[in-house]
Order: sequence, then C-alpha cells, then structure tokens
Amino acid sequence: MVNVVEILLELEASGFNNTGRATRGRVVRTIPGGALSCQVDDGIKSVAEPQGTYDSIDDARNALIEYWGKCNIALQSEFWKPKHSG
Repeated sequence: MVNVVEILLELEASGFNNTGRATRGRVVRTIPGGALSCQVDDGIKSVAEPQGTYDSIDDARNALIEYWGKCNIALQSEFWKPKHSG
C-alpha cells in the first residue's frame, strides 16, 4: 500500500557534537486522514525518535527540536571527551 504524506514543515539541524554535520526532519500530514507526525533522516541508537501523532504543527515542530537536543546530549555524553575541564 502506498503511504502519502504532505510535508508541512522541514527543519535542518547541524553542529551535533561540534562536527558540522547536518540532518533534516519534517512535520507531515497523512493523506487521507490528516494525522500529524514527524519524520527524521538520522538518529542516535540510544534516543527514541519522535513517535505518534500531534495536535498541531507547533507540537510536532517542538518534538523535533526536543529530539535533536536529546541526540546532542547523547553524543556529548557517549563520545565527547574534553581535554580540559573548566
């Protein structure tokens, strides 16, 4: 079965763990039905991707931003080893 979604908003996040790498995420609406959800291009194994449906585009947008914040924290705690504490 073909799944069709309308892309309502696309966001880009970059600079994870100071690498300069960028990734994208989208807020989409299913057709038919109209349910709002998130899609992400990349993930971190220890961080759950945004799931479920959202009441508004802003709610879904905030879920993407929160997700990327959690990804950045996970990368820093798992891989980042500062040479100087300070």
